[in-house]
Amino acid sequence: MKKKFSYISFIFIILYFCLFFSKNSYSQTDKVSSNEQAQGYFIAGKTAELKFNYYDALQNYQTALKYDKAAGIYFAIANLQFTLDKPADALSSINSALRISPDDITYLELKAGILRAQEKYDKAAETYEAIIRKKPDYTYGLYSLARMYQHLNKPEKAIVIYEKITDEIGYDFDVLKRMYEIYFQNKDYEKCVETLSAILKIYPFDIAYKKQLAALYVMINRPDEAEQLYTEILIIDPKDKEILTELTKIYFVKNEMDKGFEKFRKILGKDSLSYAEKIQLGEIYYNLIVQDREAITIAKNIFTNVSENYPDKWVPYYFLGAIDIVNKDFDSYTAKFEKALQLADTAKDALLQIGYVYYTQNKITEADDALAKAVRLYPEDFQANYFYGLVLQRKGDEPTAINYFEYALEINPDDVGMLSTLALAYDNQKMYDKSDEAHEKALRLDPESALILNNYAYQLSERGVKLDKALAMSKKSLQKEPKNASYLDTIGWIYYKMKQYEEARSYIMQSLQVNGGSAVVNEHMGDIYNAMGDKDNARKYWQKALDLSPGNEAIKNKLFNI
Repeated sequence: MKKKFSYISFIFIILYFCLFFSKNSYSQTDKVSSNEQAQGYFIAGKTAELKFNYYDALQNYQTALKYDKAAGIYFAIANLQFTLDKPADALSSINSALRISPDDITYLELKAGILRAQEKYDKAAETYEAIIRKKPDYTYGLYSLARMYQHLNKPEKAIVIYEKITDEIGYDFDVLKRMYEIYFQNKDYEKCVETLSAILKIYPFDIAYKKQLAALYVMINRPDEAEQLYTEILIIDPKDKEILTELTKIYFVKNEMDKGFEKFRKILGKDSLSYAEKIQLGEIYYNLIVQDREAITIAKNIFTNVSENYPDKWVPYYFLGAIDIVNKDFDSYTAKFEKALQLADTAKDALLQIGYVYYTQNKITEADDALAKAVRLYPEDFQANYFYGLVLQRKGDEPTAINYFEYALEINPDDVGMLSTLALAYDNQKMYDKSDEAHEKALRLDPESALILNNYAYQLSERGVKLDKALAMSKKSLQKEPKNASYLDTIGWIYYKMKQYEEARSYIMQSLQVNGGSAVVNEHMGDIYNAMGDKDNARKYWQKALDLSPGNEAIKNKLFNI
């Protein structure tokens, strides 16, 4: 359906015409006929534009220019070219308008808009600055300039303008949102709090912003304010589990345990919490320690409370000891572990878990006591035999450790980790056929295991046998983990054994770039340079290896004999 050209539209054209043609001063000597022709084409152009016949409009405007170089005509052309997605042409036209009327804010705004569309934010900022100089209290211009500063990564300039807008016109939602972005980016959390509080004055019942502010309070360690906001939200929606969870965390951080357990009870929809459920809750937070800085405080408070209320249970003491290790409180955790072992007496899980943690902390005597007891009480348990074998291996009694590894494998013959451990132990004891057999079985069970492929390849390279097979396995492991320093060292060492020294040097160098703190890899690099006849570099890397492993007699001999 064609749109009717109304009387109001005609009046608009006349006003538009008067506006732009009045901005041009002509002398009495100008030819009236040229001016009249320009007016005619301009009106025809505006009429076409109002009917959305943009190309007809543009043609009429351009014809009008032939009779009168009026700023208003250039502006109309620029505006239309911009609408037609021709920003370069539009910029040229608006610049022509500004040469005639350089102080016209409407023209300057269009220019700034075109520059923004072209992502020329620095030039757009300059244009908005020109507008503000002419009209300092122009809010839209100020806002636009601040946005340009943000695009230009000049938050310090943007925030000054946003604050000025706020001072002049009061709280504006869009301005406050931008202010919050900048404050948060700059980690000015107190200002973030002020800004979100201002947003809530505009939208006092907005749950999302209440949650955001409460989370911010938690982050900056202001739990009381967070608690108040979360409580307000629960009045609106008492069954909001997300808020119940957050309130639970706050109570536990504040060590208000009764309130925390009460909220957790509501989350579970239970009348009360059992010992097991409280332990489960503590474990949840313990497992979140890596990703949530508050989790360690919460877990410690929960297990402390449970240990006080259930003094005959060993599990809370185990976790409190584990938390000490996370906190690097190495003087305290053994007392808690011993308390747990005392309470647990013959409990298998306590013996295994505490014994293994002792092993990881290199407390071999304590690990031996716990795991030897576990093996004695539970001789058919896979983990008991496996862990005790690791302890014996660490003590230097690898032949006896192998007996426990082999028995563990009898209990669980398809455990790939056990096969890998046993293969390495066999290799250390020069039981090469058994080592290869264990590796081959592990690869049948898990042919894509990068770890097994690498370990098997390295052992073959150390013995200088089946190097082609070792190389193929090493390449496969590197395809899976191309930045693994150990795997890069393995393939480099294989090439060294194959006397392909340039390839060897390249891979060992890559390994050192990933992890330069390995004595073995530095020694390997020294060996490669020595084989290449580069004594200076050989000495340099052997010395690095010796610095990292001062008691290594083999490296000392290499340096002495070079």
